[in-house]
Amino acid sequence: MAQEAANIIEETVKPAARRVVRRAKAAAAGKPAAKTATRRAYTRRKPAAAPKAKKPASPLKKASETAKEVAYVQLGICGKVYDEVNTRVTKARKQAPKKWSDLVKRGERVQQDLDKVQKDLAKDLRKRVNKLEIPAPIETRVTKLTKAVKKLTARVSKAA
Repeated sequence: MAQEAANIIEETVKPAARRVVRRAKAAAAGKPAAKTATRRAYTRRKPAAAPKAKKPASPLKKASETAKEVAYVQLGICGKVYDEVNTRVTKARKQAPKKWSDLVKRGERVQQDLDKVQKDLAKDLRKRVNKLEIPAPIETRVTKLTKAVKKLTARVSKAA
C-alpha cells in the first residue's frame, strides 16, 4: 500500500512541481510563461505504467500470513536461545579444566582441615575417658552378666 502511494505521488506531484518551478523561473526572468510548450512536453510524455492493483487480501490469506509470521517469530526466538546456550556452553567448556583443578585444591584443603579436627576430637575424647573412674561393683556385675549371656547362648545352640 505504501508503494502504491509512492507511485501515485511520483506520477502526479513531480510533474506538477516541475511546471511550478519552470513558471517561477520564467517569471523571475521577466519572460512570459510558455504554457503550450509545457503542455506539449507533458502531453507528449507517455504516462508511466500504472502499477497493477493488488486484489485486497482475503481474511484467510491474512490469517495465513499472520500465522506464518508467528511461526517465524517463534523460530527466531528458538534460534536466539540456542545461540545463547551454545555461547554459554562453549565458555563453560573452556573454563572447565581450571574450575576442576580449583575444586580439587579446595577439596584437599577441606580434607586436611577435617583430619586436624578429627585428631583434636579423638585426643579430647581419650582424655575424658581416661579421667572416668568405673566403680568396682559395676565391673563385677558386667562380668557376671557376660558369663550368663554366654551360658544362655550355649543352651540355645544345643537346643537348635
